[in-house]
Amino acid sequence: MQNIVNFNVARLALASIFLLFAYGVGNALGAPTQTNTTKNDIDPAAHNMAPITNLTVSSTSAAVQGSVPITFGQPFKAGDVPAGTQLDASDSIGRSVPLQMDEVSSYADGSVRFAVLSAQLRDLQPNENRQINIYRATTSNFTVPKGSFGTRAFNLKIAVTIFSPQISVITFGNRHGTTPGKPYLAGEKIVIQLGNADPEQYVLTVTDAEAGGGFMTLTKIAEAFLRLINNSSKIFHAYKIGAGGGYENLWITTQKPDDAAFDIKFLYSGAAVQTISQEQNYKLPRTYQANPSKVLESMLTSHQSPRLGGPIAYEYTVVAPFVDTSTGNKHPQLTARLHTRFLDAGQRVRTDMVIENDWTYEPNPGNITYDLTVTQDGRIIYHNDPFTHTHHARWHKVLWSGPEPQVQVKHNMRYFLDTKTTWNYDLSVRIPESVLAAEAAKLANADTGPMGSALITHYFPGVGARDDIGPLPRWTALYLLSQDSRQRAMMLANADAAASVPIHYRDKATDQPVSIDDHPGLTLLFGASIAHDATPVITNGATIWSPDTNHQASFAYIPYMVTGDAFYLDELLFWANWNMASKNPDYREKAKGLIHSEEVRGQAWGLRSLGEATRALPDRHPMKRYFNTKLINNLDWYNGTYPPRHPNDMALSSLGMVERGGTQLNQTRPWMNDYMAIVLAQLAENGELGAQRYLQYLSKFTVGRFTHDNEGFCSAYAAAYTLKLFDDRGNQITDWRELFQKNFGNVTQCDTSQPVIGGYPDLALGYAASARAMLAASARLGIAGAAAAYEKWRARTPKMDNAFKTDPTWAIVP
Repeated sequence: MQNIVNFNVARLALASIFLLFAYGVGNALGAPTQTNTTKNDIDPAAHNMAPITNLTVSSTSAAVQGSVPITFGQPFKAGDVPAGTQLDASDSIGRSVPLQMDEVSSYADGSVRFAVLSAQLRDLQPNENRQINIYRATTSNFTVPKGSFGTRAFNLKIAVTIFSPQISVITFGNRHGTTPGKPYLAGEKIVIQLGNADPEQYVLTVTDAEAGGGFMTLTKIAEAFLRLINNSSKIFHAYKIGAGGGYENLWITTQKPDDAAFDIKFLYSGAAVQTISQEQNYKLPRTYQANPSKVLESMLTSHQSPRLGGPIAYEYTVVAPFVDTSTGNKHPQLTARLHTRFLDAGQRVRTDMVIENDWTYEPNPGNITYDLTVTQDGRIIYHNDPFTHTHHARWHKVLWSGPEPQVQVKHNMRYFLDTKTTWNYDLSVRIPESVLAAEAAKLANADTGPMGSALITHYFPGVGARDDIGPLPRWTALYLLSQDSRQRAMMLANADAAASVPIHYRDKATDQPVSIDDHPGLTLLFGASIAHDATPVITNGATIWSPDTNHQASFAYIPYMVTGDAFYLDELLFWANWNMASKNPDYREKAKGLIHSEEVRGQAWGLRSLGEATRALPDRHPMKRYFNTKLINNLDWYNGTYPPRHPNDMALSSLGMVERGGTQLNQTRPWMNDYMAIVLAQLAENGELGAQRYLQYLSKFTVGRFTHDNEGFCSAYAAAYTLKLFDDRGNQITDWRELFQKNFGNVTQCDTSQPVIGGYPDLALGYAASARAMLAASARLGIAGAAAAYEKWRARTPKMDNAFKTDPTWAIVP
């Protein structure tokens, strides 16, 4: 489905590229023939049909824009674009709009599920809003436009100076877990001496609050020295990092990354213990350079296929190593990956420059400190001062050669949601300007530079309501309901920040996320890898991040669906893959990629990520089958496990509840079950029969607790935080009345008109809200009783509708 028109013509044109490049004919390269084209002149009336969908292109410029090439993602409803069909486009007054279709993902019937579209607009007026209608082409008799692009505008060089400053870690005390070590005593003096010839001294007199040998008091000592050093030193910098801020550990380095090595000494006469370890030794700075232009030349010479190919846009992914300018050796980890899009026959080039530190099996993985400069024809077009690039992470920056089109693309959101690309968010919710302005202000104060975290919570396991937890993050739901440019910036900034989390493992052998088919014994977090699949030891690996699956957001899926950018496709694949590869290989059954060892919420978000990958991946992508298989493996496991096959199977509930597991046996968290049901409903809507089957079992509980008032379970309590599953004799509860009495025995009256008890029914972020979203998603699938239960629950939570205007995370409707 990726290439709809004649492949042989494209190959001939690629040969022309090679010949023109080889002989330097004006450095103009004949472009391969467009694979998906439109006729040159379109009369929309000739279609005799309504458009499939439309979009609005809004100029953000005060000047006329003569040429406006745009590229964006577009989902389609099943059957709207049958296999082999071409697309036409025109604007609202009937002018033809050239259109190009690439990176197609198909439904089971072969029709287009999603594609990356490129369109060419002309003479866009200042602040104009131009509607573009997209049609199914009515004839195959069309002209194949010819195109060409030049590479002169793509003459980039990327230079980095890599620094290796000394990084030392001071550990106060010698506690062992929760067992205190030898204590520091109140009144004792601790002196830290930093430096060589003329050292700085920092003196702390231990207070009553800091005295002791446990982690709480030791952490206070480390924090006190952090303040002492950073408030007065002109040479050194102290910091704390990681879970708990590193507790009793304190990291020391130099303020300037090229400063020399230094000594650390303690002057202390007490009995407590302090140790010094080296996270990184000082080395002289070294300069490396990447030359992507030469890599592109080699790609064209060898006739490598572009990601996008046609008369509007040509895009190649150019992977260039960083080479030591003194020795010629390649850096083992740092790599430039440039998604390079040629527009207007190459007169302007959009380069999405991705810098990666993410190889799985290459030597010496760790954090890397460097500055970076991008030049074009010797002129600096981008520079970043020294910063530390986290291990197994990425960052990107879009660079333009030639003017960047000043536009915003807005989808027809009703059609977008009708494609079932995501949940059916309530488009009647109107987001107030005050909310959008507040979001923009938060983003303006966030760190959005390379390795910046934007608004993402560093410590994923942190408890409490957060903007990122839900079917989609709050910032993404706000964008879908507003399509405001500020909210789009917020959504993309957080997707970019997710790339800085150390979960990105790329296999150099395949240039794709590391496969657990190829390395079934690999683990990236829990347990231990089998020796031949183990990764190299990470040095200098401390980061601000503590990722997990239980509290993981959908970071990059909607950004890819909206933009069609390869960076976001890669990003969602990395997260989906990590959710499997982070598990103990035995628990996930190695290459099967099972995720049931997580809490129920983690299982839900893990399934969500697999579903996102299967729907987003182009048909021709080398990992399409991989992710499809992993999703099916997981759904097969659930359907092979639930419902219980025997009435005495105490591990499984006949009422449809899923036990929390771990240290919380004999309990279920209803809201976690709701999360799972919401994800399963979305998968089932997209044709995953295994999801539909498992949801039928689970809905006995998720929907059932709202529909069994007459059987003794009062639905006013349905949004409870926790329910116990077993009676006092240790037998599994199989009756709704008994379940209610076990958990709410002091309740003597119940009717369906009484207010909702618990679950924060007036708020947009509580368990009552996620229950409402679950009922809506289940009703959309026709789950028995869900539609009536949704209407009743909505009537019982009226204040929630107004709350959704500020937080529509759970604002899903049938």
